[in-house]
Amino acid sequence: MEAFKEAWLAIDVQGRGSITSRDLSAYMKKQNYDDAFVNKWMRLFDQDNSGTIEVEEYCDVLGLNPKQIMSEVRSRIATGSMPEGVEYISGDMDLSWQIKIANLTLEGLRTNQNMKDVPKWIKTQADRQFNQLWHVVIVNGQFWCYFGHEPAYSFIFRYGKQIFIIFRTPFT
Repeated sequence: MEAFKEAWLAIDVQGRGSITSRDLSAYMKKQNYDDAFVNKWMRLFDQDNSGTIEVEEYCDVLGLNPKQIMSEVRSRIATGSMPEGVEYISGDMDLSWQIKIANLTLEGLRTNQNMKDVPKWIKTQADRQFNQLWHVVIVNGQFWCYFGHEPAYSFIFRYGKQIFIIFRTPFT
């Protein structure tokens, strides 16, 4: 059962207490599981056929304690640990900001089915949540870059096969 608990914790990184088929699909791709697992999990755990798996439904099927699972989710968020799978490459952003940006990026990956929509979504959300002038570049493979940014607001990291270059420029 520990594997199922860890799976929930890896999928519900925002602590919403629910996961959607998009969340599940992003997780399955990251784990290199077959897309058929999404449908199997939805049939197994979405007991009310709402299109979302609530933590209570998930735990009911597996015999786990939903309060304990959500307590662990909140604890991981509160302790400020980097989401699993995020690999720091470079940057001068402090850890708390890195965690915010990494979580926002993972949410963008879960929310958008087309990778081409992800940078716009992350930038728009970062501008709204953390003030404007954020820039997002997603790279597959090898890259070289040199850019100007506001001091302490640059973060380059790998997640899966993509490299994310996220930075903020100062207001002028």
